[in-house]
Order: sequence, then structure tokens, then C-alpha cells
Amino acid sequence: MITGILFPCDEDQPIKRVEFDAENHTTIQEMVGGTFEAFNFDTPPASILANDEAMLYSLPFNMRATVLLWQHAKGLRGKAYISGDAILTGAPDGRGRTKSVPQQLIELLLETETYGVEFLHHPDGPWTRKATTFDNWFDAYNFAIIQEETYAAVRGVRVIPA
Repeated sequence: MITGILFPCDEDQPIKRVEFDAENHTTIQEMVGGTFEAFNFDTPPASILANDEAMLYSLPFNMRATVLLWQHAKGLRGKAYISGDAILTGAPDGRGRTKSVPQQLIELLLETETYGVEFLHHPDGPWTRKATTFDNWFDAYNFAIIQEETYAAVRGVRVIPA
């Protein structure tokens, strides 16, 4: 059994921790509504599993999973979109077995009450923090993405507990 985080596409439903057998693809298919594909993060080592036929079935856009993906897999920003329910897991190990979602993401997404955003202006650091705080991760992630896309001097951005 591994731990994941379920991202319902219905924004009125909260994201939640789920325990499941990652080797049982039928369980994953039930959670995402069909066959699935993995979208891998750059950092931390994690993946979003989502329905790979979402466009074919016109599944609703999953804004929360997409924003999370765009922050952690910058090469997919504006290119990949998540539709339907999705599951955040850890990255697969060397044998291809899906691992549990990293603890830092569980803490950030499910246990943190206020969020901050840090910016990297030079490759060697240091990270600097904006005074703005957010009471939910989604708003903090959106702010981070917009800042990174808008300002050429921003080399990196991350969301942290405030």
C-alpha cells in the first residue's frame, strides 16, 4: 500500500489522502475514471496519474492538479492539462514501482495553514521571500507561477509553509 493525494476535478470536493495498492492498476483506473498516464515532476520526485483519454471523453478540467503540475514540472507549463480526477503519488523507483507521495507534499498540501512564496533571482541563491502570505496552497501556487512567468529576473520560485 502507498499513500497518494486524490485531486477531484470538482473544486467543491477537497483534496484528500488515499491509501491504495499501486500495483493494482484497476484501483487506479477506478480513481481516475479509466486508463491512466503519469505526468512526472522535476522536483520533488512525484507524479500525477490522470485519465489518458480525458479529452476523448470530455472530462472536466482539473485546475488544482494542473496548477500543481505546472509548478513542479515547468517544461509542461501551458502544454499539459489535467482533466478528470487525478492522483498525486511519488515517482516510480528503479524497478518502475510507484512510491508514496513525498512527505513534504503531504505536509504542504494537507497540513499547512498558511503559505509563503520564495524567489530565486541568481542560480546560486539565496532564496528570498515575499511578505505576502496565503491561506490556501492553490492561491500561493497561482501567485508563484504568475510571478515566474511575468518577471525575467525570477529564476525559480517555490511555495513553502509560512
